[in-house]
Amino acid sequence: MERTIDEIKKAEQAMQELLKIAAQLRREVEIAGAKNPEKLGELVDAAVKFENEAQKIKDYLRQWRQSIQ
Repeated sequence: MERTIDEIKKAEQAMQELLKIAAQLRREVEIAGAKNPEKLGELVDAAVKFENEAQKIKDYLRQWRQSIQ
């Protein structure tokens, strides 16, 4: 059980980094969109979807950890 919790904690740390990267990606997309406004909506949508999926995984990991403690 201890090993599983350690693995979940590592995954949660990785997800924190992924969420930071996703937020940075969204900001960079908005900046890039100023240069290519015709693609802005599509790029922002993709970045937001990526961020949302990362958040779902983070939430799942949290629930998993809670279920085994």
